[in-house]
Amino acid sequence: MTEIEQQKRIANYLAAFAHLLGGRPGRFTEFRDKVDLMLSGTAPHAFGLMQFASRVQTTGRPLLWVHQSAECPVPQIGLIAQMGGGMHYIESCMLCLTGEDDRATLVPDGFNLGAYRFDDMLDLHHITEAPASTFEAANGDMVRAYNRLMAIQAEQWERGDTFDLPYLAQAAAGLQVGVQIVVPQFDGRITDGAGYANFFQQWRRSDGR
Repeated sequence: MTEIEQQKRIANYLAAFAHLLGGRPGRFTEFRDKVDLMLSGTAPHAFGLMQFASRVQTTGRPLLWVHQSAECPVPQIGLIAQMGGGMHYIESCMLCLTGEDDRATLVPDGFNLGAYRFDDMLDLHHITEAPASTFEAANGDMVRAYNRLMAIQAEQWERGDTFDLPYLAQAAAGLQVGVQIVVPQFDGRITDGAGYANFFQQWRRSDGR
C-alpha cells in the first residue's frame, strides 16, 4: 500500500467514525471542527492523554485517540474532554449502538463511569448511566456498532468519497518513527463482541492494568 492510499484509507476510516458518532453522513468537516481526532500506532494511556490536557483546555474540543491493533478487529478509543468544570480522561471506550439509535455511544470499558454521546450539534455530553453494565450485556450493541463502522467505511470507499486527513492524524502518521499504524480494514464482519471483550481483558491483564 502506498503512503497516499494509506492516508486515504485513514481519512475514510475517521470519516466513518465521525458518521457513526454524529448520527448521519456528510458532516466530517463539521465534526473535525468540533472534535480532535487522532489515529495512533500506540494505544491510549493515562500519561499520554494528559499530554493533551492543555490543548483540550485551550480549544474546548474533546480529543479522541483511536488505536487499531493488528491483533484485534476493533479499535481502542481514548477520550479526553473538558466538561462540567473538570477534565475527563478515559483510556478505553467501547462503541455501543442500540437497535433503535442513529448514533453510537462511547462507553468506558469498566461500564461503571457512565457514557459519552454527541448531540445533533456535535457537542459531547456525559451520561451518568452506561447503556449496559457488563461486556456480556453490551455484546449485541457492540457488535452492531463495529459492524456499522465497517459498513460505513465500505460504502464511502465504493462511492469514491474523499476526505481530508485531520491535522492530528497527519502528525501521528508522520511523526511516530518506528511505530506501525494499522490501517483499519472493512472487509469482514464481527460476530461476537464478547470475543473481543475476552481479548481486551487478557490484554489489560498482560499490560498490568
